[in-house]
Amino acid sequence: MTGRIEKITFGYMKIIMDSDCLVKLTKSGAKEMITEAMEVIIPPLVVKETVKEGKNFGYQDARMIEENIHRGTLHVIKAGRRTPIKIPVAKGERDVLSLYLSGRYDAIASDDRRFLKKLDSVDIPYLTPATCIVYLFRSGKVDKSKVVELLNALFPYINSEEYRIAIFSLEVKP
Repeated sequence: MTGRIEKITFGYMKIIMDSDCLVKLTKSGAKEMITEAMEVIIPPLVVKETVKEGKNFGYQDARMIEENIHRGTLHVIKAGRRTPIKIPVAKGERDVLSLYLSGRYDAIASDDRRFLKKLDSVDIPYLTPATCIVYLFRSGKVDKSKVVELLNALFPYINSEEYRIAIFSLEVKP
């Protein structure tokens, strides 16, 4: 499974999400449905970036993410022992990747194009914010009209090509 929509699996997924993806799904209003449909794990650095730093800047999504952590719908897990990472990545990406490599997870969720290319180069499965939303439809968790509404809300935060592919994928039989 990669970020390509046609390869999304339909079973229950356990994913690790980075800050960029988490914030975009929160802003679009899709985060709550995503955390109900799949287990979402975030490393402590993502908490720092999205909650602590977000609250310092007065971002409303920071409080929403913090509430999800307190309710247990977002799971904060630190990677066990450090796994050697063979690709050059930034510090936040390193925490996400290290956590992925230290456990049994299905994919990484990110919207950072450079990071996704690196994941693709070493065959690590990933989802983007749009594919997380399409997963809701493909897995039967949310109806098509609601998914279109969520994708429309996500549109200002993603590139138009990803949006068009996501909308198109709703018409294609899996």
